Amino acid sequence: MKPKAIYQHNPLRYGELLPAKNWKLALWHMLIMLMVVFVTQISTANADGLFDFQMKLAQKGNAEAQFKIGEMYETGFGVKQDMEQARIWINKAAAKGHVVAGYKLLYWDLKKNGVTSDNKAKVEALKKLAGDEDPQALYYVGKMHAHGVGLDKRPKKGLELLNKAAFLGVLEAEREAVAVREELQRQQLARRRAEQKRQAMLKKKQEQEHLKKLEAKRKEEQAKQLAAQKEAERKRKEAEKLAAEQQSIEEKKRREREAARLRAEQEALEREREARRKALLTQRKQREQKRKEQFESDPCSGKSARFLSTCR
Repeated sequence: MKPKAIYQHNPLRYGELLPAKNWKLALWHMLIMLMVVFVTQISTANADGLFDFQMKLAQKGNAEAQFKIGEMYETGFGVKQDMEQARIWINKAAAKGHVVAGYKLLYWDLKKNGVTSDNKAKVEALKKLAGDEDPQALYYVGKMHAHGVGLDKRPKKGLELLNKAAFLGVLEAEREAVAVREELQRQQLARRRAEQKRQAMLKKKQEQEHLKKLEAKRKEEQAKQLAAQKEAERKRKEAEKLAAEQQSIEEKKRREREAARLRAEQEALEREREARRKALLTQRKQREQKRKEQFESDPCSGKSARFLSTCR
């Protein structure tokens, strides 16, 4: 019976390599890691020997050996990578009823063709097995979620399922979980850098806008000052013009007053001359009248009497 109670509280936290709170689970997880490291450190000679050993078994019809040969061709472990040979041997293993080989073929089909009417039922069946916490089903459903193959791309959900599969002893799940975790970290780092870049660009844009506003304000102030100077200059010229006009008016009035004074003096002088002339004429007339009267009264008394024959 499967220990389902273990997964109800999800002992593996997303983003952590070791489970928290339970030292037994941590020890078991560390043992899996050591096994992964041990397997990846096998020498080339040992890998070649392992391939030869598995090939002998596969040629005898051993489904597990055929599956492993297919995986070795797929990954290039102990033999030159050859996907065509990998498919051949995985298909042979699946034909002999190797369940995991069927999962792998389904994954390859989904990766190439997506969900179709031919594989849709197999996807649902695989999901149901993963729900029942079948280790290999957990691995493949987690991988499908992690890479968006046949299912919605949900890396966090995929990592959670891969961690469960790794805990149940699927070594490939541990390696895949590490790769997915690293990819998530890269994506997180890329998002953080993108956000930092966006913030930097936003800050730069804000600074540029601030500088533009300052420049616009400076130009506005400069324009105001220039306008004020022009207005002051206009008012000064206008005041000078008014002053000049006023001065011209005053000068004109002064000249008019001076001209009036001169006319008045001239008229007074003319009147005085006329008065003198009239006075002289009057005097002359009076003298003439007097001489006339005197002559008429005594013709021989005047100076002109010597010229008169009657007065000799």
